[in-house]
Amino acid sequence: MTPECPRCGAALSSLSLGAATAVACEECGYADVEADHSGEPELAESWADALARFEENQ
Repeated sequence: MTPECPRCGAALSSLSLGAATAVACEECGYADVEADHSGEPELAESWADALARFEENQ
């Protein structure tokens, strides 16, 4: 039994690299690949702070 894509319902293909295996959908591009989203987001530097830092280094 071939698993179905959770996005579009098409048949999923199995992909393997070494000991790791994942499934992907050739129709919509869905990929069942685990990702680590646990990191803390970095705060972006404001334009005002960037320009002030630039002026300090001149």
